[in-house]
Amino acid sequence: MDKLAKISFIEGVSLIILVFVGMPLKYLFGYEIATKILGSIHGVLWLIFLYVLYKTKRQFNLENNFVLKMLVYSVIPFGLIPMERLISQFNDKIDKKEKGELANA
Repeated sequence: MDKLAKISFIEGVSLIILVFVGMPLKYLFGYEIATKILGSIHGVLWLIFLYVLYKTKRQFNLENNFVLKMLVYSVIPFGLIPMERLISQFNDKIDKKEKGELANA
């Protein structure tokens, strides 16, 4: 889950930069190149995020609900905050299961 946490944070920051830096540069100041560059970077990071999410789902047998929430949060600016919370909750659940504190985790 460590890779998913890292890439979800990086992808979330790239979306915030695209929306709050790239878009104003394009629509307020006419610098169309800003969204082309930042949009391309964000697009590549989002594809990497999708790949890591897929691999993590298979590795940890994640529920579809978790994956769906991660996908929705990945397209919302500041969605990285609830994504980090979801990942943290899952990690806590795994830690408790490994310690034998949860019977049906």
